[in-house]
Amino acid sequence: MKRLLLFSTFLLLAVFTSNAQSLIAVNHSGGGSSFFTRLDSALANAGNGDYITLPGTTLMNIGNVVSDKSVHIIGAGIHPDSTMATGITYLTGNITVVSGADNGSLQGFYLNGTLKFGTSKTNQMVSNYFVSRCNLATVNLSHNGTDTTASSFLFRENIIRGHINGGYSQAIFRNNIIEAQVNYFYGATFENNEFLWGNTKTINMNVRNSTFANNNFKIGCFVNYGWSTAFSYNNNYYNNMFVQPMQFHTDYYGCTSNIYNGNGFISGNLQNISPSSVYTSQSGNYYNIHHDFHLVGSSPGKNAGTDGTDIGIYGGSEPFKDGSLPVNPHIQHKSVSGSTNPDGTLNIHFKVSSQSR
Repeated sequence: MKRLLLFSTFLLLAVFTSNAQSLIAVNHSGGGSSFFTRLDSALANAGNGDYITLPGTTLMNIGNVVSDKSVHIIGAGIHPDSTMATGITYLTGNITVVSGADNGSLQGFYLNGTLKFGTSKTNQMVSNYFVSRCNLATVNLSHNGTDTTASSFLFRENIIRGHINGGYSQAIFRNNIIEAQVNYFYGATFENNEFLWGNTKTINMNVRNSTFANNNFKIGCFVNYGWSTAFSYNNNYYNNMFVQPMQFHTDYYGCTSNIYNGNGFISGNLQNISPSSVYTSQSGNYYNIHHDFHLVGSSPGKNAGTDGTDIGIYGGSEPFKDGSLPVNPHIQHKSVSGSTNPDGTLNIHFKVSSQSR
């Protein structure tokens, strides 16, 4: 029933926004839908369990939005090749998720701003929050990224362009493309990610008792001991693939081999792998929509993960979805007449496909 409601509301939203101002739909869990022009208004009128559907648009300025409800915010997608009929959902502004938003989710939009959890220590606790198929800048998992939180998160199949500051949370990151550092985690899990390191030459600071498995790394330097207070140790590294030697270093600016990893385990990692033996088509340290992160057929990372699947985003139990389409129905083609016929009818043609995941 929920899928049918989303599908019906999605078609209504598509028709309303074809020749008018872009509208945001709130699909109420108790039935019915309402429409708004601003995300903050949609959130104010949504209840726990509701779905907020954002249209594809050139630019939507959302300001500083705060969500304190268990809602699911879904855009039209982030990849231009997959959203030719609608356009991507491009948001500029900041999203802050605070206590009360447990079991909520974000999916399918490009955010030119910061995603953070909490405005202070008193409201930063959020449990079971899911973020998927978004293109994000800086992410703070506590109100400033460094204060400790007991929140729980799952990030899957995102492109993350800025630093991820974890608030020492036990977050899970699977099948993401990550450009910059991961900092301030304790007991976190990083599986089947691509670490590009576009902004810095080091990988982590203050990451402890965490596990890195089945990831691809474009750089092999870890901040593990001795630089200011940026201590990282007791981490486990299983079946990762490095284009450089895997190294731990004692200062922020240089690498020296195997300085300190505490009591962590290091097993099954592939090192000094030629870039030409990794990706089908990828270069540099920044994400590009034209890159192809599939492993080449001869790559040593093929079927080399801890679960027998490929190392990188196309491995694991739920591989990266090409095109990054969200789970809501997807408009493949639309055609809406600019005027009615003499009999008052309006010719509308939409081709819509459902998404399996």
